[in-house]
Formats: sequence, C-alpha cells, structure tokens
Amino acid sequence: MDITFSSEDRKEVLKLPIVPPDLQWDRPNNNVTLETINGEIRLIGKKKLMSLSISSFFPNKEYNFARSNVRGRYAVGFFAKWKNSGKPIRMAITNDNRETLLSILVSIDNFNHGFDRAGDTTYTLDLTEYIKLKV
Repeated sequence: MDITFSSEDRKEVLKLPIVPPDLQWDRPNNNVTLETINGEIRLIGKKKLMSLSISSFFPNKEYNFARSNVRGRYAVGFFAKWKNSGKPIRMAITNDNRETLLSILVSIDNFNHGFDRAGDTTYTLDLTEYIKLKV
C-alpha cells in the first residue's frame, strides 16, 4: 500500500516512505438522540467529515523496506508548509496493484514530529476531510 500527498495541481508530491501497518479512518454520522414523553428516539443524521491519524517515521538514512526515499527534513518542511498554507492537500491511498482505495482533499489539523534513537524523524499527522464549497 502507498500513501501519497500532493498539492491540488500535483506540482508538489510526497510519497510516504514508511506506511504504518494499520490504517483506520473515522466517518461518523451526525446522529441525535432526543428525549420525548414516550421515551428516547433516534434521528439519523448526515455523514460528518472523515478523519484520520497517521503515526510513523521518515528515515534519515537508507532502508531497503522504504517505499520512497523521502527524508525527514524534507517531509517536515512539506507538511509544515501545507499545514500553515490555509489550503488543503490531496491524500491518495493505493494498493499494491496501484488501484486507488481513497483519494480525498484533507486539511492538516496537527503535525507533531521528533526523533527516535536511530536518528529517524518520528511523526503523527492528524487529517480531516476537506470539502470544497460550491457557490
């Protein structure tokens, strides 16, 4: 599986070198429980925005299992730039047959990074689906 981030015009692209073993995204509904004189009732609402958190590392040396050669300093700059840009980026998840499993615009809600004992850049990236407003 590959996870790729890009600007909307695809001029800037970053493919995660290390994909976490498990990915789960959350897409809740905006359901509401109301209290009535006859007891509780449940109203099923519309879907909320999808959210996803990715935790992994960017290698600062070569690993034969890495899916790209992106290094920590470049990746930190990429995500910091887009987090502060006020613009969404595209996240695409593809399987090993290059079939797209998910392709959505996302906002970067939080990007934390540090270093591990091996000198690699660890990070957690919190993302939320971004829907363009149609006027």
